[in-house]
Amino acid sequence: MADPVTKVRGAQDFSNHNLYVGIDVRKKRWQVAVLAAGVCLGNVSIEADSDLLIRHLRGRYGDAQFRCVYEAGPFGFALCRSLWAAGMECIVVNPADIPGTDAERRGKTDAVDARRLANHLAAGLLRGIHLPTEQLQKHRSLIRFRKKLWGDLTRCKNRLKSELKFQGIQVPAQYDNPHWSHNFLNWIEQQAAKDTELQDTLELMLEEVRHLRLLLLKTEKKLRALMRTEPYVKQETLLRSVPGIGPITAQLFTLEVGDVSRFKNFDALNRFVGLCPDEHSSGERQQHTGITQRRHNQLRSHLVEASWQLIRRDPAMLEAYKKLCGRMKSEQALIRNARRLLRRMRAVLLSGKLYVKGVESGSSEQIGAPEPPQKKKRARNQPVETI
Repeated sequence: MADPVTKVRGAQDFSNHNLYVGIDVRKKRWQVAVLAAGVCLGNVSIEADSDLLIRHLRGRYGDAQFRCVYEAGPFGFALCRSLWAAGMECIVVNPADIPGTDAERRGKTDAVDARRLANHLAAGLLRGIHLPTEQLQKHRSLIRFRKKLWGDLTRCKNRLKSELKFQGIQVPAQYDNPHWSHNFLNWIEQQAAKDTELQDTLELMLEEVRHLRLLLLKTEKKLRALMRTEPYVKQETLLRSVPGIGPITAQLFTLEVGDVSRFKNFDALNRFVGLCPDEHSSGERQQHTGITQRRHNQLRSHLVEASWQLIRRDPAMLEAYKKLCGRMKSEQALIRNARRLLRRMRAVLLSGKLYVKGVESGSSEQIGAPEPPQKKKRARNQPVETI
């Protein structure tokens, strides 16, 4: 049975009451449900505007103590910050962590979703996610834009190679690899010039690839400049001292995780990255389902790749990896190794000391502070962590 709704006409004095506000955020209109002492006082649809929402709540319910909640999604955290500025409490929750009944799922409407949020907030069943600072959120968009550019570039390359294959143009063996050199791009241009019927298509596809390559390089240059600024330079230097952590991985960890001390322990950080196992057990039946599906996909992927380099460069980690391979599959041992890498990254950030090779423990007490290594000049043909 639906919750009873009490229509409140005009301003009411709720100064000594806690009102729980569930907001179902949409593009054009928001559904706002207000709950007090288990009674739904109102469930209305208003225009999607934070100032209008604040005036609506203050005008109808006076100086009550408002506690608001809405789901994380494509509309970001601007609404939450506006409510904070107005003196109202607000949290943003992961949609997957919101409990619900079968009746609510079958009869799903915006009004039902808003009331459900308010009910669960009043019952204390919701826990808000961490909200980054406005500055970090804006800087983080740059590393995420780089990921999108990389995906766009990969798709453009695949389309161009598929077109060459479809038209019967055989790619020479020296160019048939993931790295696209300038010589390969010039070769494609030469092939396009040989066939006037196909020339326009190949040249346009080639122009798209070159444009995305240039845009990606500009983005990486902006990221390097950002990492040299005061909020991030020390953190990136500490992370780069860990074997296997390149510039892109250090930038990703710095901007996505932010202040590592916000996690109360390593397990909390490990759950955020997603290197912990899942379990589905009931009664006497125990089933371990492997590595969790709740993860930061890009960050976990980068750390797993970086763990390979850590094995090659740190004798202590290589020895630990060999011991793990003796009692489990190599893929499982690699995940354990990535977890050790994450523990050591946390340790260097909390201690403020550079990484030392050959130390078995990843605790911050055993990480020394050697002199910063001298920067080596990269050979002209040496691969880098870009295109």
